[in-house]
Amino acid sequence: MDNLKELERTIYNCYFAGEDSPPEPIFDVLADGIRNDMDFLVPIETPEELINMMGDAGDVQPGDTITSKEDIDIKFRHLVVNEKGEYFIPLFTSKEEMSKGQPSSLINQPAKTLFEMVDNWPKCLGYMINPWDRKIVINKDIIHMILEYDRSAFITIVRGGVLDVHVAAIVNAANNTLLGGGGVDGAIHRAAGPGLLAECKTLGGCDTGDAKVTEAYNIDYADAIIHTVGPVYSGSAEDADLLSSCYLNSLDKAFENGYSSIAFPCISTGVYGYPLDEAAMIALTAISDWLKDHEGILMNVYVCCFRDEELEAYMKLISD
Repeated sequence: MDNLKELERTIYNCYFAGEDSPPEPIFDVLADGIRNDMDFLVPIETPEELINMMGDAGDVQPGDTITSKEDIDIKFRHLVVNEKGEYFIPLFTSKEEMSKGQPSSLINQPAKTLFEMVDNWPKCLGYMINPWDRKIVINKDIIHMILEYDRSAFITIVRGGVLDVHVAAIVNAANNTLLGGGGVDGAIHRAAGPGLLAECKTLGGCDTGDAKVTEAYNIDYADAIIHTVGPVYSGSAEDADLLSSCYLNSLDKAFENGYSSIAFPCISTGVYGYPLDEAAMIALTAISDWLKDHEGILMNVYVCCFRDEELEAYMKLISD
């Protein structure tokens, strides 16, 4: 798993969900990154020794690598925030994020080292991740908390569709043919492009309650699409089992393929007629049970409510 890519996704989703967005998905990814040697790009003041090594600095292009056999003192750039000279140190998840603002020399630094070093600088208030765009500020208190953080899976209820959030795996509420249809199914096929239909034609359809994985094609902020087929509501006990299986099997596919974030639509609540209150209860129960059975893994789950009525059903269920 690319922790930096996953961090960019969680930051994007935090901004999309608005001011009430829970911070836990970001904490989870940061804590996981510390465990798994995630490196940030850190802007530095270009040392004079490095300038001398460059020769003609005008010939140096962005992305060029310069290696020194000598130890060179490095000073991180500061974002000063008050008259006391207190500052945040900017961190970037990619060169693309860095390029949105002031150009700078960069070095790679492990997240673990950066977080453990922060108390060495009295005037440093913490770090600011991707400050030019969707910035995330983490002060020293939060940094200390993350260093001790017991990462866990998390469920976020979002007002929007699965194509509105950035995740590793988008779940498609498909039909048994997997060849596209209306609603979220049609929207995902349109967004992914013709390559998705071509791959789906090779899969031989999908049974109700089961799930199959394809590439995401033109949906470049996702790694995969997980297609699952919900039941057409009949009022039988089997309906609940099949709907629960959609969520469980989709999570199994995400886990098996190493995806650490997944976005679900409200499966079967459209033309398939599943009552919203019942469907929400089944979905949250299935997801929660699955996460309990996989304690300790990183899996950020987003339940996407495209309609106000869907969101109301989930909010009512949570408040009760």
